[in-house]
Amino acid sequence: MTEIDTFFAASLEKMIRENLGETTFHSIQNRLFEKYGISITNSIKEFHKLDSVLREFFGAGASGLEQKFLDGVCCMKSKQDKAEKRFTISDPEISQAILKAFSDDEMSKILNASIGEPWTISEILEKLEIPITSGYRKINSLIEGGLLIKSGFDLTSNNRVVDKYKSLFDNVNIDFNNKVTVHVQFTPEVISNSTVLQTVYGE
Repeated sequence: MTEIDTFFAASLEKMIRENLGETTFHSIQNRLFEKYGISITNSIKEFHKLDSVLREFFGAGASGLEQKFLDGVCCMKSKQDKAEKRFTISDPEISQAILKAFSDDEMSKILNASIGEPWTISEILEKLEIPITSGYRKINSLIEGGLLIKSGFDLTSNNRVVDKYKSLFDNVNIDFNNKVTVHVQFTPEVISNSTVLQTVYGE
């Protein structure tokens, strides 16, 4: 699983394109396809492959570039942030997606209730007493948006496999001072499975 990598893929690709320019971006994309048969978008989900190509182009300077790309999406501002695995979301589109989810009462309930504890969709609807029609729509929206992620499964009485889901985050803090800033803590499992964070931060 690479939940953060998938969640950040479009924004990271945009940052790479903006920082490197079209000519270098396409040269890297061509080299990725030649070497691994993948696009830049897919390489973000297997970041060690993008890292190896960036090092062909930029040598040791690739590390600084990768940090710059990631900082444009989310960043750790202090040693305390690193210790607590706390990130500030830099990308406005991602911030808006998180704010939109938490400003909806039912979505906010679903995300808060599923922090650290995976549930099946039917368990979420039952325990939170959310209407089935709107509940399914909102849960599917959170799954599609990457804010609810698969985490194990249950077997029903007739041996049918049903996926369980939990929040992408362990904690979300929205700061309204001066401007709206979103701070998040990802689950340890999500961080350990992220090829981007493993490469950039050496987590």
